[in-house]
Amino acid sequence: GTVTTFHRKSSGSLGTFDGPVVWTFTHATWEGRPAVIQMARLGGSAFDPKTHANMATLDAEGKATMVFDPPVGFQWPMQVGKTWTSKHTVTTPATGRSVPLEVNWKVEAWEDVTVPAGTYKAYKVVTTNNLGEVETRWVAPAAGVLLAKRLVTRPATHPQGAGELEGVLLSQVPPAK
Repeated sequence: GTVTTFHRKSSGSLGTFDGPVVWTFTHATWEGRPAVIQMARLGGSAFDPKTHANMATLDAEGKATMVFDPPVGFQWPMQVGKTWTSKHTVTTPATGRSVPLEVNWKVEAWEDVTVPAGTYKAYKVVTTNNLGEVETRWVAPAAGVLLAKRLVTRPATHPQGAGELEGVLLSQVPPAK
């Protein structure tokens, strides 16, 4: 599968880290459904292969730590000015506890984003959720880059506490043919 490397700098509830993170993408099955599994050393996610929506976060062994119903993801096609709200239930399998998640999405711009891997024409998408988290992503689907850059901010009122994260794409290597 494809291998991407990001530089991640994070603090607080998003973990204290400053360095490279290598993600490997493979096509697999998750909970009996086709999935793209994205894994790094400490965990990953299971995505719907058609919509790229996040079905679950996974621990290092590939077991679900959070399950999203329905999966959380973009509405395609994207266009500047597009807004939507999505509603989900987030379940923690270890406890069986579920909480509602409401995400407000806005495609703010179509712009150049420059990261160590290069410069891409990308959609700037900003999300806010009912837990107070704000996330900005630069998505370049025409270049085959689903994530070029990501900024996340959690306030002190977030259930997991305050935190910040910045991720920038260092490289993306497609699978060998």
